Amino acid sequence: MNVPLFAIGQSVSVAVSKRYRFPEGAYRVVATMPNGGGPRLYRIKGDLEKFERVIDEMHLAAA
Repeated sequence: MNVPLFAIGQSVSVAVSKRYRFPEGAYRVVATMPNGGGPRLYRIKGDLEKFERVIDEMHLAAA
């Protein structure tokens, strides 16, 4: 079983890539999503945003 690398409530940063162009700043893990055989997905929320985003584990780093 694949164990999540990040915990709910943990502060994370998003790695800049062509696929993800998130604003810089602090994000918090809101939820982990079921692993369907691909990379684990997380719901994250920026401290200054009113909405959540979905991103895969390989594009996150502990803040």
